[in-house]
Amino acid sequence: MGSNGLDPDSARSALCPRDIYMVELFNDYFSSIVSGSDKTTQTDNPSSPTDSNLSELILSPDDVLAALLSLDTNKATGPDEIPSRILKECAHQIAPSLCLLFNQSLRHGSLPEEWKLANIIPIHKKGDISNAENYRPISLLCVTSKVLERCVLRNLRDYLMSLINSAQHGFIPGRSCTTQLVEVLHYIGSILDSGKQTDIIFMDMSKAFDKVSHTALINKLQQNNNGGSLLQWFTSYLHDRQQRVTTLGATSSKKPVCSGVPQGSILGPIHFLLYVNDLPDAVTNSTVACFADDTKIFRRIDSITDAMLLQDDINNFQSWSTSSGHVFNEGKCKSISITRRCQPIHHLYSIKGKELALIPAENDLGIWIASDLTWSKHILDR
Repeated sequence: MGSNGLDPDSARSALCPRDIYMVELFNDYFSSIVSGSDKTTQTDNPSSPTDSNLSELILSPDDVLAALLSLDTNKATGPDEIPSRILKECAHQIAPSLCLLFNQSLRHGSLPEEWKLANIIPIHKKGDISNAENYRPISLLCVTSKVLERCVLRNLRDYLMSLINSAQHGFIPGRSCTTQLVEVLHYIGSILDSGKQTDIIFMDMSKAFDKVSHTALINKLQQNNNGGSLLQWFTSYLHDRQQRVTTLGATSSKKPVCSGVPQGSILGPIHFLLYVNDLPDAVTNSTVACFADDTKIFRRIDSITDAMLLQDDINNFQSWSTSSGHVFNEGKCKSISITRRCQPIHHLYSIKGKELALIPAENDLGIWIASDLTWSKHILDR
């Protein structure tokens, strides 16, 4: 078998029906993940109201030149097969022309159809190589489109980042999994030092990036926007996207991508953060810490009443998840009590009636957190 888990005998110059059948099967599976309903029940109440204007963006040749010069020439080409090396080495010559093209796209609020296509490369993760669910889709986009995305992000980054909830630590300059862990451990450590207890709920949303509703995301962008061509451009950017699987010389037919932020894109991470930005506001009695879609809810527990308030916030989180179109993986949601009390306060937390496992330790963003906040397990597992 090949290193990617596929049969190397199918990598032939003359394609046979098996090659075509294989890529179509892959595409059927991968597209099923992002082909759910785009409807949500979210309201249009903005979580971070602002008077700032996001209605128009005009790029300069210097913006485009900087984006071209930052290209990684080792990255694979996308559907247009234009190598990043050519764009980078010709940056000074093509920047003015690309700037005109990009500004036309932004002015008219329209992204070329060819730039909305993604080539999907299936990479085997583990398990049965004949099961498509055991493959990870790697998305390759047109490099020129990503140059435009980078220009847009560089001009809007400061404004968009100012909107992000302080509980979020993912994809934000100056924040990381380390800053999130330091904040949480300082909080629960101080409570532990006072002889008290903290209960933590580790939440797991299934395929969170793929379940983003395009319509709801546009509504959230509009909440911080006066309308205009830029909002139209974001709408065009998200809608009518397509994907096809290509591997071992075979290419599938195209299928629509009806949900999710585009994998491998420049704007995808900030779009996801904006989409989940009101999540912490749904939790009213406890504290929330997020790293992208990795979320935990925690609260100091002095009595069973505190535990019930934490359960209320689990229910609030569940309601937010349902309204936003996300699905919990209840089997991966867990609880842990951080305490050294001889008689801790026990409470069985649940999601949709299913009790969460009470665990002695959890690997949280690469760090093993034990119920007594000692580090022996983390040291032994390194």
